Amino acid sequence: MSKENEQVFQHCDSFVVLSSDEQKKQEWLEFGQKLGLECIGCIDSSLEGQEEIYSRKPFLKGRIVGLERGTILEDSPVIKAILSDIVQKSKYGEKTKEQGQTIEGTMIDDTKLGFELGYGKEIFTEDGTPIKKVRWSENALPKVYQAVSEKVNPNQPVRINGIRANFVLCGICKVAKQKGVKDVSTYDIRTKTYIPIRDLPKKKGLKQTEGLAYNILENKENVFIDIDITKEQYSLEGYERCVLPKIKEGKTLYLSGRMPLWLLASISSSYDSSKIFTFQPGKGFTCISSIDEKDLGTIVDGVDGIDINQYFADKKEKSKATLPAVIEKQGVLLKIRGIFANFREKRENEKYLDDTIKSTVVAHVGKSSTTGNSFQDDLHQEISELSKANEQSVSIDMLHQENSKSDIGG
Repeated sequence: MSKENEQVFQHCDSFVVLSSDEQKKQEWLEFGQKLGLECIGCIDSSLEGQEEIYSRKPFLKGRIVGLERGTILEDSPVIKAILSDIVQKSKYGEKTKEQGQTIEGTMIDDTKLGFELGYGKEIFTEDGTPIKKVRWSENALPKVYQAVSEKVNPNQPVRINGIRANFVLCGICKVAKQKGVKDVSTYDIRTKTYIPIRDLPKKKGLKQTEGLAYNILENKENVFIDIDITKEQYSLEGYERCVLPKIKEGKTLYLSGRMPLWLLASISSSYDSSKIFTFQPGKGFTCISSIDEKDLGTIVDGVDGIDINQYFADKKEKSKATLPAVIEKQGVLLKIRGIFANFREKRENEKYLDDTIKSTVVAHVGKSSTTGNSFQDDLHQEISELSKANEQSVSIDMLHQENSKSDIGG
């Protein structure tokens, strides 16, 4: 119940309280209502006992049992009841009907593609309203490449809707580009428009562009680019003027940074590196593009020869406010300062280069992945892997700690 959460609540209209502490439950209820939000549910939580719905008005009250890491509550009556109330309030059915508009070209929809490839599941509310859910797993990438390759036509535009996993969106855009499609765009919920995936220009030695700062670590085989947004909100105007740093395309590229998914898709699509990885919070770097298809979906915990853990640790000590503003006009003095700044940065970055550091493959996806696992198998496997995360290497721990600083999304 902090000032930060007050700000979060001010962007919401409803909330649910879940607690095993009766006093805290009441405090959170008053906290939300005082800020003008409507409570949808106030739920007791217990590891043991019997589930029970106490009442449905003025909001759902009940007890849920068994919320424990590694378990999935498939048939919880309390979850189904609160799901029904949320769906009814959100007018999900009406919005689904409104989305039935005709799109020219090839439409690639998250839900449709997810169900087609075996990563979807349909659940039902109390009144029988079907809710379709897709939970993407990295091992889907080989199947995504194959399916999209069969769907797209180089002479028709491609429209992508609803993709929330960054590795899936980047993969789709890569396939479309490989097939010769010139017009690819993805739907953005904030602007409610389809934003084009662009082939962005590149400039050698570039450290900043409109609204973006590039932090680059590089050795003989790999390039790590960490991208910071230098404004409160990245704009489409900035996107129009975006320029990327030029790199040697033969090297493996690792991308990290918090940004809109369509921007990441454009950045990854603009490079023709032999292999490209994007950061997945809590997991590592996922291979979204490779000249060797068997690498697709592979997750590694770092970069060979680069101390990513130390880089992230040092980044925590630095404030974003210290990032220099973009200089549009440079005099002689500013250019000289820039030369010295680049020299100092190069010296600082050298401490992260260490040939003894080798990344570990967290998950490898071979050709057999094209048969895939079911939604439920993937979900169980992911929960199991996450529950063991603290027993893994220090590098994985660092990736967990750095989620807030390097979250690309997904």
